[in-house]
Amino acid sequence: MAAEDSSSEPSAAETAKEIKVLLQQLRKSAKQRKRGNYSNASEREDALHLDKLRRIFAGLVDRNELDITDRNSSDESASSKWNQWLLTQHDVFIDHLVDGILAGKAASLRTFCGVIATTSTKVNLQSSAKDEEQSNGAIKNVMLSEQLLNKLLGALVKSKKYFDLNKMKEGNDNDNINDIICEESLLSLFESEFLRQYRDAQYFVMKGINKIAMDLLASMDKDDAGKNGDVPVDNHKGMGIVAENMCRLLIMMDYVARNSHDLTQDAKYLFEPPLLSEDDNEDDQEDDEGDEDPNSDEEDTDSDSESVSSHSVEETEGRKRTASPKIKSRNKRSRKTKVISWQQPYKHRFALQQAWLSTLRLPNIPMRTQKHVLQHLSTYVLGICPSPLRFAEYFTRSFQAGTSKSATSSSSSSNLTSILALDGLFILMLDHQLEYPEFYSSLYQLLHPRILYTKQRARFLQLLSKSLLGNSMLPAYVVASFCKKLCRLALNGPPSGGLFALALVSNLLRKHGECACLIHRSGKREDAGLIDDVFVEDVDDLTQTRALESSLWELTALEKHYFHAISTVAKAVGTEDDKSTPMYDMDDFMAHTYKSLFEQEKKRLNGGASSDAKGSKKKSRVSLTFFEPDGLFTKENVFGEFFKCN
Repeated sequence: MAAEDSSSEPSAAETAKEIKVLLQQLRKSAKQRKRGNYSNASEREDALHLDKLRRIFAGLVDRNELDITDRNSSDESASSKWNQWLLTQHDVFIDHLVDGILAGKAASLRTFCGVIATTSTKVNLQSSAKDEEQSNGAIKNVMLSEQLLNKLLGALVKSKKYFDLNKMKEGNDNDNINDIICEESLLSLFESEFLRQYRDAQYFVMKGINKIAMDLLASMDKDDAGKNGDVPVDNHKGMGIVAENMCRLLIMMDYVARNSHDLTQDAKYLFEPPLLSEDDNEDDQEDDEGDEDPNSDEEDTDSDSESVSSHSVEETEGRKRTASPKIKSRNKRSRKTKVISWQQPYKHRFALQQAWLSTLRLPNIPMRTQKHVLQHLSTYVLGICPSPLRFAEYFTRSFQAGTSKSATSSSSSSNLTSILALDGLFILMLDHQLEYPEFYSSLYQLLHPRILYTKQRARFLQLLSKSLLGNSMLPAYVVASFCKKLCRLALNGPPSGGLFALALVSNLLRKHGECACLIHRSGKREDAGLIDDVFVEDVDDLTQTRALESSLWELTALEKHYFHAISTVAKAVGTEDDKSTPMYDMDDFMAHTYKSLFEQEKKRLNGGASSDAKGSKKKSRVSLTFFEPDGLFTKENVFGEFFKCN
């Protein structure tokens, strides 16, 4: 049987001839594509040729005739020369796949994923001392090829036209930007059929994105240094689009391994990692429990990249136990666990963090992507990355960009960016002890009627209520400033926002009794009880608003509001009994909109029909004016005498 199998394998000459023919056909198709003579039939033929080449090279790898890592061999043997020739043809094959991905061909992407799945690289794993005595040497294993995966990622997130964007003028960039944005279908295909399935692929994709971003930053610094810093940042327009493509891919990855269970139970790998002994598994579990230590977050990026890129065994000491100083526990602490990088949950989370941090450093990320990025960071990334405080700089930079005068005047979406950035900073303050003294001043800047018309209105209102009501140690001048601004917001905003603002003011006044002077302050008797409002609304510094010297006269105006619910709440503000009257539930006011208030009034009027003495139901009538008119026009109008009501 072995002789039959070996005789069925094609010879080297036959394999070389077949590879040459297939590559020649692909070159002809590429020329036809450039000339515009490319049909659907040609596309199907190219897909068949690419898949056939993939199967040929996969067979060569299985028979150890092709080693993609042996590129600089000085061996003059026939097998070495054969391997070098195969490497050259393999590179041409990969270039055809890259061109197909850049052209948006799903068949090329699927074939490239198949190449990665069938082309492995060797990695040496040194066993522990006990196993080393038994095996007498190193254990050879295989892993995913980072070189091929990085080429695939480069084709997905970059384009040949990317480099031309650096030479474009500002007025002509809109026509070419859509040409380099990766199609959503390609990213979804790569994520669903390749990335989501395999844990080792997820780890190396995150590392590959980090490498691409760092290379782009290094090239940008090199270009700027070569021209004495005279190159403005706007010239690197293409980097923003590349960063957008990488952000879109990272946002899809919402299943990064959090603990050892995610990497062991029902976890799939393209290439199975080495099995550990039972003792090593026990120590590994202890390490996984201990990697949540915040002190481990300060791990140096360079040392981590060196240890991971070499794919040597990670030697992590067991957690030190201080309970008993016995010799047995000391021996257990000295035991070391041998673990591959992509078997450690901490390494997965650290790789995700580094991929995001390096990508967000790229300039000119479009505003449409930043909104999704900020939301994803707050809801997912901050909860699993080892060092969430490292994202504080990006949140602060995004908030400042959204509240700048140019951004506010040019785009209404800047308000949404500011809300999402401030929400991320609040999460860092609440859960990760970030010190951000300017938080309440930043929140105060966003209090504007237009904020009540954004898509993230409910999110901003929730942030506002949590940050103000959740802190009982706020200074009186901060509470007074927010109360004044909220009352102005109720005057100028929609009824739905006015209800929320008044309910929040009521809760704040009851929680902070030192601000009751805003309700009870009145003017001198000779001035008919009137006082000058010294409140300074235009400043952002809460210490300069002079809100404590003012009064909430806006409540008197709101008592005459056309919407009866606002009028009722305004009359009750400041008069509630702190012991018997519960505070307003702010969640009930966040969901109010024009439509919900209108439907609520319809139900109230239709369901609130009164009954007269005879028992017949009488529909409620809606008041349309304050006084009953006696004519169509007023008496002063020239037509007032001609149109009168009987």
